[in-house]
Amino acid sequence: MKQIMLIFLILLVKAQIIFAAQASITLKAQASVEPGVIRLGQIAEIKGNQDLAKKISDIEVGKVAEPGRKTRVTENAIKNFFIKSVAGSQNVDFDGAKFCDVIARSGVISADSLKALLLKEVRLRMVANLKEGKDWSLEAPKMPEKLAIPESGGKILITLSPQFTGIGQEVATVQIINGNKAILKHNIPFIVHRFEYVAELRKGIRKGEVIGEQDFEMVWQETTFQKRKVIKKADEAAGRTAIRTLKAGELLVDNSLDTPYAVKEGDVVRLFAKFGEAVVQTNAVAQKNAFKGQTISVKNVDTGKNISATVSGFGEAWVN
Repeated sequence: MKQIMLIFLILLVKAQIIFAAQASITLKAQASVEPGVIRLGQIAEIKGNQDLAKKISDIEVGKVAEPGRKTRVTENAIKNFFIKSVAGSQNVDFDGAKFCDVIARSGVISADSLKALLLKEVRLRMVANLKEGKDWSLEAPKMPEKLAIPESGGKILITLSPQFTGIGQEVATVQIINGNKAILKHNIPFIVHRFEYVAELRKGIRKGEVIGEQDFEMVWQETTFQKRKVIKKADEAAGRTAIRTLKAGELLVDNSLDTPYAVKEGDVVRLFAKFGEAVVQTNAVAQKNAFKGQTISVKNVDTGKNISATVSGFGEAWVN
């Protein structure tokens, strides 16, 4: 009888030990966490032995790195893989949902706010003397309506391509930063529209005719996707010869005009300078090819000094 009682007590103690070591896991059907590692304690209610419950709570059961993204953690995966790393599956009971849909908590940045950040970066890269709203404007037709960011501590970093030209189609990289780590990256296309003065014919010009200043006007228009080398300065058109018939309203293009230089590099030109009512003439050597109206450097034959002068005709220039 004593032996039977002893065996019963031993079994009772063992049962109490086993019961004390058990834990129960109630999996939630849905849960939200900060972007990053998912721990079991975030998506389930865990009861039982304190030490065992703590170990189970700290188990990593998945990841959901991107704000707003969702992932599913199943009971089978927890039971057959993750629990075994800290406890025997016989010591843990499961009830509740069979899986949990876990979403990374997020905030939202609007398309307007994102465009404002992009515009700030573009302004830093544009040529200083070009005025926003007059010489250029930005369009981002494929900007996402909204972008998810970490609910707290998230930052946005926008970088432009090293090949940024400031005209036409461009691409920006948008990174979502959580702490010191980039957790999400987007490429966003955008367009920089450019506007400039270009030469437009007032009247038709026949092949072989010389273009005069009265034959064209400088008009303001968009040149963003202009592939031809249109003339953008009046002095690059006046005095040149049409190599084909040109129509009124047509833009003047460099390769539709002959290009006789008024002076050529190395030519000795007559150099004029005005002092009061007097005009002084000397000789100088042109330092580059130039059309009439262009300003170039010439070397004074007498003094050997370089002087800035404007070409006024074939073989002559005036000191500025």
